[in-house]
Amino acid sequence: MLLPVARVEDVLQGKIWAAMDAERRASKRQMDLADISRLLESYPHLRSAVPDEIIRRFCRRPEPR
Repeated sequence: MLLPVARVEDVLQGKIWAAMDAERRASKRQMDLADISRLLESYPHLRSAVPDEIIRRFCRRPEPR
């Protein structure tokens, strides 16, 4: 049985759009960033498709309270 699935590049692009959507709940955007991070761990060659703005979010340290 053939089952069509999305290409990893298309899934990544969708996650990028979702993570950059300012109207989306912050908790959902955090989950999208985590998904992007996991995709890049498995497919590091796709890093060039991710905007620097999102890459910088991975490197950002939490602010002290």
